[in-house]
Amino acid sequence: MLDYKGPVEFHEDVLTSMSKKAMSHVSPAFIPVFGESIELLRKVFFTKKGQPFVVSGSGTLGWDMVSSNLVEPGEDALVLNSGYFGDSFAEWL
Repeated sequence: MLDYKGPVEFHEDVLTSMSKKAMSHVSPAFIPVFGESIELLRKVFFTKKGQPFVVSGSGTLGWDMVSSNLVEPGEDALVLNSGYFGDSFAEWL
């Protein structure tokens, strides 16, 4: 059971940002957003020269990266799915 305490207050900058249309990760307008994200991650990780590794892509790219790094060729993997992408993932493995 969730123990929700509310209401939750958001800063006006957050509300303004949430009111904008979502941006595609392949849009040219995303390039400066991606650059800013890398700069902000450097602050989070307390580094000035470190290169955060950020991957811009779809959910399919995410499961592809996870599976290719966690499942060895010939290993069995349990894939629980409820639709097209889960079926595709199971076939890929």
